[in-house]
Amino acid sequence: MKKQKQLTIRLNEDLYKMAMGKCNDHLGISLSALVKVFLRAFVSQKGVGFYIGDEDLSDLFRKWMMKKKLNKKIPGSHHMAGPFLKDLYDL
Repeated sequence: MKKQKQLTIRLNEDLYKMAMGKCNDHLGISLSALVKVFLRAFVSQKGVGFYIGDEDLSDLFRKWMMKKKLNKKIPGSHHMAGPFLKDLYDL
């Protein structure tokens, strides 16, 4: 058997319940399986590897990713304008 690692994340209770409900009701899978699918897509694809469906969230996510790529190309530019990670969570 392959060696495995455990990932622990903290979620607020509302998000956890909504995610669990959608996984069970709409997809018939566990939340753990969904996270594994996202992580597999993330490591195997160029960029993030999965599509964010809602237009507002998709646009905000695209802008956030562009900002992160610019931060990586230009070291020391930590305070660039644009969306923050918390903006993605708040939408």
